[in-house]
Amino acid sequence: MDYKFLKPLTLPNGTILRNRIVMAPTTLDSSFYDGHISKDEVDYYSLRSSGPGMIIVEAAFINSLGQGFPGQISISNDDLIPSLSKVAHAITNNGSKAVLQLHHAGRLTNHQLLGDSQPVAPSAIKDPNGGELPRELTALEVEQIIDDYAQATRRAILAGFSGIEIHGANRFLPQQFFSRQANHRTDKWGDKFAFPVALIKKISDIVDEHATPDFIIGYRMSPEETYEDGYHYNEAIELAQELTKDGRLDYIHLSQFNAVGTPLVDKVVKQPLVTMFRESLPKNVALITVGGVRNPQQANDALDAGAELVAMGIQLIIEPKWVEKHANNEESSVSYVLSPTDYEALQIPEPAIRMWIEGALKQFVRFAKNES
Repeated sequence: MDYKFLKPLTLPNGTILRNRIVMAPTTLDSSFYDGHISKDEVDYYSLRSSGPGMIIVEAAFINSLGQGFPGQISISNDDLIPSLSKVAHAITNNGSKAVLQLHHAGRLTNHQLLGDSQPVAPSAIKDPNGGELPRELTALEVEQIIDDYAQATRRAILAGFSGIEIHGANRFLPQQFFSRQANHRTDKWGDKFAFPVALIKKISDIVDEHATPDFIIGYRMSPEETYEDGYHYNEAIELAQELTKDGRLDYIHLSQFNAVGTPLVDKVVKQPLVTMFRESLPKNVALITVGGVRNPQQANDALDAGAELVAMGIQLIIEPKWVEKHANNEESSVSYVLSPTDYEALQIPEPAIRMWIEGALKQFVRFAKNES
């Protein structure tokens, strides 16, 4: 089969990806208490690194107030660089590009995780889904956080990663600055574009200073907010345009439940969000979409809708060799159903089994045979 997703892609910075499948960042909850990466995590990524053109390693918190969940990877200090390099090289040694997702939870955390410190956010406003009341960041603290992202990027470079992705989706800190629901500031950081634009500028400067020109910079965003006072997809498109106009971003990554989904709020619109973003962005900036892609037809549909790259999460947990099997015309051997007897062979860390398989993954597995 002549699958479109097996064709290589050249990113704006000249990096060549061997194919158009990206392994989506999937939280494993498996790092040590201080954020050092475990052998289980290295083995998990290594097993999946011979197929996808790019692997996005799950969210790594950039400072002590940025942690969002237990067992999270840290990139908050230089002592972590040797640990981070293990997973970077486990991926790149097998030909895939290793991109590390940089993360700050903002208000989406709690004082237990933060050593009894109060969560921080652009404004002292709770998340619409509840949680603890955050403390409003001072202007100086905002500047420091931006520098923390930059220093995290420097560490990722030294650790051997091929690039970084700013996690600006799923209601985390960059999205909080962009959202009118979360950001009621009256200083310069009240401008919805100010924080994400400053992040890109600062990170780009660090990349220019410490990395080779082929170091990848990406930005993940949620294309809309569905709660009251949330932003509209047209505003998210404006943000994507603002972030890409200076040519420093290599890709935009749309975080969706459905890779070719239409707006959730504006039900009358039937055009996929990925198509609208593609039509609004510079042609040389790659667009990644994610959400429910399990089989070749779904991957090709996402590419046909306007994406240059398709991210897969659940399916690459179940079938680490999904790309290789399709490249070798071995479609009949692709696994779409997961059994507990497979866990060890698939190198799935135990905390991830509890979270993904005993929780969220069940709803996907139930329909696996129909989807395949």
